[in-house]
Amino acid sequence: MMLRPNSAAKGRTAYKMLKRNFFSIFLTIGLVFPLAAFAQSSGVKGRVRNVDYKSIPNVEVTARVNGKVVRSTKSDKQGRFTLALEPGTYNIAFDAKGYGTGVKYDVKVKENDFRDLGSNLLMTRDQGSLILVKGIVFDKDNLSVEQATVDLYEIRSDGSTRKVQTVYTNRAGEFEFNGLMNVSKVRVTASASGATGSNVIDTDSPQVYRTVLKLPIEHKKDD
Repeated sequence: MMLRPNSAAKGRTAYKMLKRNFFSIFLTIGLVFPLAAFAQSSGVKGRVRNVDYKSIPNVEVTARVNGKVVRSTKSDKQGRFTLALEPGTYNIAFDAKGYGTGVKYDVKVKENDFRDLGSNLLMTRDQGSLILVKGIVFDKDNLSVEQATVDLYEIRSDGSTRKVQTVYTNRAGEFEFNGLMNVSKVRVTASASGATGSNVIDTDSPQVYRTVLKLPIEHKKDD
């Protein structure tokens, strides 16, 4: 005679196994969910821009404690970032190619709060990686021209041009443009009292380029 398994005992065994599995799954979910919820409930957020208030993408944003990187993220195309952190005090560092490292010190993060660091976290260009164009404007008597309009144009490889910046000379006739990157040739054009003068500069490496522009105008006498 073939023995049949006790159906009642089999049912009790299956129930116990199901109960243990359910408890194990419940415990795992119970541990993971609070941690995930906690990690997403506090931290810092903000937006990174340059000194011209243009967004900077792909900025590496890191939270540091005693010099050690705790967590990091990168800004999006609009320069925005969100960095989840546990409650505590951090130094938040900002790094991007062509810019000097920026740091906000002693940023306090509270539980259940994403601290907004603002939408104007400004980063300045790294001077060592920039093309800087400076100069002076003279009249026909070699005297400085004040308040002359000076335009900077990028000259592309196909010969087309793009206006980059416009500045005005100071009392000494001097001018200076903001730093540029990845530009191989520029044209500087000065104008005043209906006269115009230009110089073309090869800017093949990051450094300071100086130029002198002379306009065929009479010196403006002081009243």
